[in-house]
Amino acid sequence: MRAMQSTPTDKQELLTVAEKLAGEGARLAAATCLDAGDRFEVIYHFQKDHETLNVRVMISKDEELPSISGIMLPAALIENEMSEFFGLKIVGKAIDFQGRMLLAEESPQTPLLKS
Repeated sequence: MRAMQSTPTDKQELLTVAEKLAGEGARLAAATCLDAGDRFEVIYHFQKDHETLNVRVMISKDEELPSISGIMLPAALIENEMSEFFGLKIVGKAIDFQGRMLLAEESPQTPLLKS
């Protein structure tokens, strides 16, 4: 396995970066959302040719992030999870569970969001 590469990007470039990686044969392996106080750090982890490529996006908690699920459908599950657990506003999800993919109606809302 080769060293991991990390690419910071902004939300306006996220779809372009995802399209480029998909076109090069990369696959989405996972995604991570980190609550950094007043911001979210969202990291999409791609794998290509035995190499991990991380794409990092920093957004404020009131901003919307475009979904990459129209490019890579498996992102829909990960993005729904991040929305439910952190309250991350992701728009344009190919499949939107409206906050009920993993959390029941009586569950605590956004349980991983720092208070």
